[in-house]
Order: sequence, then C-alpha cells, then structure tokens
Amino acid sequence: MELPESTLTLLRDEAYAALVREALEGELGNLERERADLVTKRPKFGLLSGRKSKEAYADSLRGVEDSAEPLRVKLAQITGIAERVHPVVRKEVSSYLASESPDYCRVLQIRARLDDWERAYRQLPEALLAFARDMRELRQAVEKETTPGACAHELAVLRESAERLGRAEFELSIIVQAALSQAPAGIAEQIRFPALPDLKRVPWVGRLAVLPAAMVVAEVTRAEGEFRAFLAGPAKTVGGQLQQGRAVCAQLANQMLDDYWNVLRTHARTHYVEEMGLDDVIDMLNARYVDSDIQRKQEEITAAPFVWR
Repeated sequence: MELPESTLTLLRDEAYAALVREALEGELGNLERERADLVTKRPKFGLLSGRKSKEAYADSLRGVEDSAEPLRVKLAQITGIAERVHPVVRKEVSSYLASESPDYCRVLQIRARLDDWERAYRQLPEALLAFARDMRELRQAVEKETTPGACAHELAVLRESAERLGRAEFELSIIVQAALSQAPAGIAEQIRFPALPDLKRVPWVGRLAVLPAAMVVAEVTRAEGEFRAFLAGPAKTVGGQLQQGRAVCAQLANQMLDDYWNVLRTHARTHYVEEMGLDDVIDMLNARYVDSDIQRKQEEITAAPFVWR
C-alpha cells in the first residue's frame, strides 16, 4: 500500500522545513565567522586613533549583527514550525508501519500484551490475600479438630478460592503465551513477566482433606507464608518489572520507525520539494501549521464564547 496523501504532504513539508533551517544556519554560521574575523582584526585604538577608524570598525560589526538578526528570527520561526510538524509526521509513519509492517506490528502487539497482563494481574493480589486468609482459617480449624475431614466448610471455602486463583493464573498464562509467540527472534528472551508464587490448585486442597492434621498445619502454614511474603514484597514491584519489557519494545519500535522515517526523508528531499524562495517556504508552512491552527481555535471560541472565558 502506498503512503497516504496526507503523509506525503507532511514529509514534503518536513523536508522544506529542514532545508530552510539548514540554509539559515549556514548563513548565520558565515556571519558568525565574519564577525569573529573582524574581532581578530580589530584595530588598536589609542589616544591617537582616528575617529573614522573607530566608526568604520563599529559600522562593520553593526552591519554583521544587523544581517544576522532577521536570520535568527526566521530560524526561530522555522524551528517552531518544524516542532509542530515533527510529532504529526511521526504519528502518521507509525500508523502506516502498524498496518503494513508485520515486524513493527508484532512489537506493538507484545507491548499491548504486557499492558494486558498488568490489567489482568490487578485482580490477583486481592485473590491471593483471600486465599491466604482462607488458609489461615483452615489451619486454625484443623488445630481445634482431630482430623482435617471435620473441617469440610473451611476446605470448601479454600477450594473455591483455589478455583478463582486457577482462572486468574490461566488468563495470565494465555497472555504470556500470546506475547512470546509474537516476539521476533532475539526479543523473546528480553521480555520478562513477573514471577508469581506457587498458586495452589484445586487438587492441592483435595489432598489436604486426607492428610494428617499435623501435616496439614505445616503445609498450610508454609503456603500462607509464601503468599503473604509475595504480597508484602514482589507484588508491589510488578509495574517496574514489566517496564523493562516495555522499554525493550519501545526501543525496537522506535528504531524501526526511525530507520524507515529516514528513508522517507531522503526520498522526500529528492522527489517532493521544488525550488522556492526561503521566505515563500516559511510563509507557506506558517499558513498551514500556525495560521490555520489559530483560525481553528478562533472559530471554536466564536462558536462557544462562554466556554473559553
């Protein structure tokens, strides 16, 4: 698919802005060198120095500065325009790559799966806390009874909590598989999902019902301790652990985008720009990206004057 016309227009305008900026910086560089040369050749004014010599030197410096000032104004103007164009071009190129580049799309999908995992994980700490609480209640009940089988209610509650944890774990595992299956070669090993504690499943609860009371107390105490230790520490750092994966995806995506964007920039300079006067280019870009924005805001104010006051 060819680039949209809107993207081509933006690339052309970006090329114009870059060329104007380079031309202005070149002229200012020449003037700065001319000024530096004048300073090195400054006459040694003394008591006997002629007035004309002083005036001629001052006029030369003033002439250089007078020539430089309008160039600085134009440079500031084109820089401001370029800063408006840049993020729009980037967004358009990114959208194009997302629809046309399988590799770029995969990287974005991995980033999306990291976000999905974090959203799904938000329900887990509450479920873990509930499971730890249910384990404590079972332990306390077993300590009062002669056999775990006499604690049917506590076992049923714990089993229900285990089912909830199982569903949450399954959802998280599906997201991990989706992310890693999409990862390009060399990227999968850099994507790390936070490690979770050993989530006790329904069969584990079933085994507790037939174990001796002492073993149940020991097993539940150990498992409850692991859950509470996770909630007190690692559970609070999940966002930071996911950030490493996001950073890997962002770096790779930005590199792909910049590489393609630079190819487009080179092409735009060669094929999209025409010979125009420097002031004409500035006026054209100013009308498109500054005046039009001001006019749009003015129309919004006119349409709803009380909202803007």
